[in-house]
Amino acid sequence: MGEKNDLDLQLDEVRTPITMQEKKQTKVIKRVTEPSEPQELISCLRNEKAIVRYLPRESNMVKNPKHIFYGGMAETAVRTFTVPIMESTGTFVNVLTNSEKIFLEEMMGLDANALSIYLKENNFWVNYNVRLTKGDTYLDLSTPEDYIKYKVLLTHKDYIASSLTEMQEHPKATYQFVIISENEESNNTNKQLNASMEAYMVLGKIQEEKELLKYIVETISGRPISNKAKLDFITGEVYKIIQSNAKMFINVAKDPLLETKVLINKGTEMGIIRKRSDYYYLASDNSPLCEINEDPTINIAAKYLNAPKHQEIKFTIEAKIKALKD
Repeated sequence: MGEKNDLDLQLDEVRTPITMQEKKQTKVIKRVTEPSEPQELISCLRNEKAIVRYLPRESNMVKNPKHIFYGGMAETAVRTFTVPIMESTGTFVNVLTNSEKIFLEEMMGLDANALSIYLKENNFWVNYNVRLTKGDTYLDLSTPEDYIKYKVLLTHKDYIASSLTEMQEHPKATYQFVIISENEESNNTNKQLNASMEAYMVLGKIQEEKELLKYIVETISGRPISNKAKLDFITGEVYKIIQSNAKMFINVAKDPLLETKVLINKGTEMGIIRKRSDYYYLASDNSPLCEINEDPTINIAAKYLNAPKHQEIKFTIEAKIKALKD
């Protein structure tokens, strides 16, 4: 009898969910029917430490770093992350690969399929959660318990950056925490220094462009800035961003579509463009800023207006903005 691969085992779980009583029988039968072909267990654990660090966000209400609510989270507050559920199926997201599941079940002394997401009774994942605080949370990835926590946190891609590199190269305003590997933080020091130098060079080229800087700050911080704000105030906010995350500033500031995105943002503020949810439409005729079969997100809308065949629409938006300003 040939050994099943990961896909076969996963399909078996979908077709025939196993109860707690049946699991023990399955384990015994497997040992009897396949004694000459024992399943090779490959360790998913690694001799590595990881830090889960909170990403503070300065608010208009609390600006003092020593304040207990600085960064949007109280010192004693706890944020709980559970295993996400897929809307399409109503089942848990598969936190572990099939090989990880098999190894960890053996390592933890559990019955076969005890870590399956499909169990109807005594499902391991039903009440499972990871609690994070404002202080650093340390995970030892050589232990099954911490490794599972690590894998659960990785499923929350909108709220937890998987690494410093991920956070800097693909910034999200929704990030609340970042996972830092044991060696990544020290290696990141030199990279951050180089990034800071580059960021200040980029800033030097646009330091008088108030609308550009305003958009950059709003995009990274997730907070709107008043149109009445002075350039000095906005520049001060930019300096804070560079000091905390220079790479993120560089990615946004060097976006080739930045000027068009600023135009869309200004047009939205003036009512020339309408924003519904995260989609953009011309207010004049409610037409979406995208091609057929596309969604008019900010990126798609900017590409749409940059296309040669849509320059007339772009020029019309610019003219209306200028007229309203005058």
